[in-house]
Amino acid sequence: MLLPTGSTRRIFPVYGAAPMHHFILAQSTSLDGALSQGLGIIAKFLYIIAVIVIAHGGWQVRSGNADMGKMSIVGGLLLGLSVLIAQALFNAGGMPTISVGQ
Repeated sequence: MLLPTGSTRRIFPVYGAAPMHHFILAQSTSLDGALSQGLGIIAKFLYIIAVIVIAHGGWQVRSGNADMGKMSIVGGLLLGLSVLIAQALFNAGGMPTISVGQ
């Protein structure tokens, strides 16, 4: 934007008055909603890691290291299901849980 010489007009008149960007977790209206969305992000990350660990276990079995392959596959399954296992244990004990957000 071209301004005439000596003009004091600014695009944003006050320092820091640029429009604020909303964070993914800040879009929820309650703490439970924010924690639910955060837990969903963690669960998605764990699923990606679980797929990598299971694929590595399959590669280990193929290369002849069956024991390490089995351990990697079981570990990947536990990683992938860890959020669901934790929720089931909390529900079995009668403690309140937070649902996983999408």
